[in-house]
Amino acid sequence: MTPGLLLHLSGLQFWGGPQGGTTRTSHPHPTRSGITGLLAAAQGRPRGSDLTDLDQLTHTIRIDRPGQRLLDFHTVGGGQPKHHTVPTASGGHRGNALVYRDWYLHDAAFTVAVTGPALLIEDLTTALRDPVYPPHLGRRACRPDTPVLITATDDPDTALEHLPLHRNAPRTTESVPVTFLHEHPPAPNTPHTRTIDDAPRPGRTWTTRRIWETTRDLPATRCAGLGTAYLTALTTHRTP
Repeated sequence: MTPGLLLHLSGLQFWGGPQGGTTRTSHPHPTRSGITGLLAAAQGRPRGSDLTDLDQLTHTIRIDRPGQRLLDFHTVGGGQPKHHTVPTASGGHRGNALVYRDWYLHDAAFTVAVTGPALLIEDLTTALRDPVYPPHLGRRACRPDTPVLITATDDPDTALEHLPLHRNAPRTTESVPVTFLHEHPPAPNTPHTRTIDDAPRPGRTWTTRRIWETTRDLPATRCAGLGTAYLTALTTHRTP
């Protein structure tokens, strides 16, 4: 067994990546760079720090609720004299407002198993219990609506499957399909499902990694509801 952490990420979220222009979209689930940034912030590492030690970590994401896309429409530089508006590449100014459209994830919830070397996991557990910088879900404005750290454990991947689901129970079925995202093949010789350009590298750059997506039918009784009901079920589950 490999030691690790169980994290829960729910609330308004924005998991970006390499993109430009005035329309910016979020990935449909937490990115490796986003989780790495959250952990580094908890430890108090300043921007530009060497994060290569966090490459030793492996993430498995359980999608409790996929959420919905939410559009944030805003402008920059409107209602100002031309010389106060957004600069252009030629050295002038736009003269009008710059319009941005940002797509966030709304009402989404993810439970994440993070595995790695014992000493690193111990350091991260301490940091998440008393973070230097507050955790955020991709952007500083996106604060989690539940505690991020669930617990440290010796077998996080097994525990991940048995934790309460942060969703309402169905009315008619005895099981619910739940999606898991793996960084390594869940079974030998299994082809990866897709690739994503979200593994952080120095200089605010990214590289591509593979993802293996699986779906498992879990008991509907594992659906713990939302808000306080979920937190109560999670506390009960953790209490021997």
